Amino acid sequence: MTAAPPARTPRPGASAAAGAAAALVVLGGLDLALDGDAQRLAANLGVLLLAAAGGACCLRAARRSRAQARRGWAALTVACWSWAAGQAVWTVHESMAGPGTAYPSAADVGFLVFPAAALVGLARLAPPGAGMATPRRLLDALVFGCAIGLVAWVSVLDTVVARSGTAVHEVAPSLVYPVADAVLLTVAVLTVAQTRDAPLRWGLLGGALLAMTASDAAFAYQIAAGGHTVGTIGEWGWRAAFCLLAIAGALVQRDSSPFTSAAPPPRESGRAALLLPYVPLTAAAVFAALDSLVDAGPDMLEVALVVGLVLLVLARQYVTVRENQELTRAVQEREVQLHHLAFHDPLTGLANRALFLDRLEHALERAERSGQSVSVAFVDLDGFKAVNDTLGHAAGDALLTGVATRLRGALRSSDTLARLGGDEFAVLVEQGDDATVVARRLLAALGTPFHVHGRSVEVSASIGVAGLDADQDTGPGTHAATRAATLLHRADVAMYAVKASGKGDVAAHSADLPAGRRPDPVHPAARRGTLRRGPGLSAAFATALQRHEVHAIYQPVVDPVSGRISALEVLARWTHEGVAVPPSEFMPACAEAGLSGQLTALMLEQGCAQLAAWTAGLAHRRLRIAVNVDPTEFGDEGLPDRVAGVLRRHGLSPGQLALEMTETAVNNRPGSAVDVMRRLRALGVRVALDDFGTGYSTLSRLARTPADTVKIDRSFVAHIDHDEQQRWFLRGILDLARHLGLRTVAEGVERAGQLHELRRQGCDLVQGHFVARPATGARLTPAVLADLPVLPPHLRGIRASDQPLGAGRWFRPASEPG
Repeated sequence: MTAAPPARTPRPGASAAAGAAAALVVLGGLDLALDGDAQRLAANLGVLLLAAAGGACCLRAARRSRAQARRGWAALTVACWSWAAGQAVWTVHESMAGPGTAYPSAADVGFLVFPAAALVGLARLAPPGAGMATPRRLLDALVFGCAIGLVAWVSVLDTVVARSGTAVHEVAPSLVYPVADAVLLTVAVLTVAQTRDAPLRWGLLGGALLAMTASDAAFAYQIAAGGHTVGTIGEWGWRAAFCLLAIAGALVQRDSSPFTSAAPPPRESGRAALLLPYVPLTAAAVFAALDSLVDAGPDMLEVALVVGLVLLVLARQYVTVRENQELTRAVQEREVQLHHLAFHDPLTGLANRALFLDRLEHALERAERSGQSVSVAFVDLDGFKAVNDTLGHAAGDALLTGVATRLRGALRSSDTLARLGGDEFAVLVEQGDDATVVARRLLAALGTPFHVHGRSVEVSASIGVAGLDADQDTGPGTHAATRAATLLHRADVAMYAVKASGKGDVAAHSADLPAGRRPDPVHPAARRGTLRRGPGLSAAFATALQRHEVHAIYQPVVDPVSGRISALEVLARWTHEGVAVPPSEFMPACAEAGLSGQLTALMLEQGCAQLAAWTAGLAHRRLRIAVNVDPTEFGDEGLPDRVAGVLRRHGLSPGQLALEMTETAVNNRPGSAVDVMRRLRALGVRVALDDFGTGYSTLSRLARTPADTVKIDRSFVAHIDHDEQQRWFLRGILDLARHLGLRTVAEGVERAGQLHELRRQGCDLVQGHFVARPATGARLTPAVLADLPVLPPHLRGIRASDQPLGAGRWFRPASEPG
């Protein structure tokens, strides 16, 4: 036996609409059935009851709303009930004195309160805008209303008054009603046009004001013609107005009104919304000019309306000037903030890598001219990871801040201290001071324990020092950027020599230390004697490339909102004699042997072949792959033709491929690289900047780079779930990327808090082990072809019941049990 479906509870808005329609039908029937005094009394009482009902619904909405919305609905309640009070006075006077009740009368006090209270209500209900949006909207509405009143008087009412013999001072108060209604209607229209907020409810409010305007205009015309008659068709606007107000109030649900929600992001107003207030102003100017040519001169009412329009326009221009000044100041402050964020560490306030290298370049240029000495000290804390692991990241951040303060206090004002990332610091020493002596002072400054979150923490450092050496490639004639990078690298190598010899000491770089790169972990095969470092590793890798023993794996890049795979980054993996060789070993060997071009070609071929297979199974071309390219290859003018050939061979669209280069390479790219990148972009291939934010390229050079995607380095994502300063810095990077028209990808997402913050700040795509680990093409094929979200529902901020069947089951985040 099938259970009967539960009965639906009627919505309050539907009940109110049905009640309003029934009330209008009853009033229409009474108009037809009655005549004379009975018909007038029924018409007056009907409008009175509808106004009272509209106020009751607005009061109900006020009780169900909060903050500004509550006050807005309360003001509309006052407006409806004041109009009802005025109608009650009018009904009593007309019942006692007959149809010839004098105008204006005491009833007009209640009627005139309606537009004033309604204006307050609409202003409170409108979502708050940026700057002076609300005053500007009100001034536009007043200009619109006065202009409409002037046009109505010049074109119609002035002639009607002259024919009827009615005094101008008797007609002027009746003109206030349609003018005020026009102001209210303009506020409602501009609110919808400029904010797009709750269009249904604002449509009901606008419809009510439009109906009120029609009846008030008919009333003003009747007064100008000699008198008002109750029960005419012109009163139906008042009836419809209060019915629509009642429906709008009834639609408000408890604590869920759009008017009480957070303000939506500002939207650019359309051209029609900006020009709307000036259309009636132009018409008023034309009508007033024509009237002054035809008649002897303007009357007092025209003069008053023209003066009012002039004052309103002046006030509007003043508001515009003030708003422009505030916007200019805000833009300047934002530029200063972004500039500071771009060149300073958000946690410690020290210079970051970009600013440090920039100052180092200038110091080297000055040293070339003056012969003064320049040295660099590279500082790496010992045991910092243990503090993070035992006391937490917040304690680690507090320790880094304390270390920065100590180090700054041990230096001269002329020295530059920078935090390069993590627990690494660098010092630029100029003006003849011995860098080794400076390094010893830094070690002594760290000798006293730090007090972090109620705990005493001891920390030491390993410091490497490097200075200018005329016999090496940091001498004159070398590009300043290259010399700066080389000098910093040598200090880094000296620091790792300290680490290898026991930590907590200072060492100066010398020719005896390795000059290539940081010492890498020795590959297990090297320990067995089957694979030697240096040339042996390069030769083995070259052989593996020729035999296609280097294979591609793929790491998904995911949309944090939909949870779907948007792209896959191609990563190279090499297994030698059954042992997986870390990329940190074979990638430098690949570069040293000049094999980067062959590796790129192999990864491009394997990635495009796999993407073609996925594309055929998906039946769409939205999926993309990203291939890392050595920066020197962008100087090869044949690269675009080779890429186009691979795409044609596999039947792929150029937009499905992205070529990635590191941001650091932007500064050292060959002269022809920009032309090559532009040819790739013209072909339709995407160009991405990897490790964005860690390089030392200037913003002007970055803006000229023809890229369309930036991959934010993991160092800027590491602490965004608990570090407010890093959250602000990330927001600055995202804003900068958006202003440059660049798509953003965040790397290194390792926790749910990071993913939530990136989604909240509007990062386009995310990548990391928490999202999805790298895997072979065969392992990824089921997830890719399913085309379902790979993130569970709770990581996308939605309920599991709303999730499609099978979604979110292909990958389990690294922190969840397997």
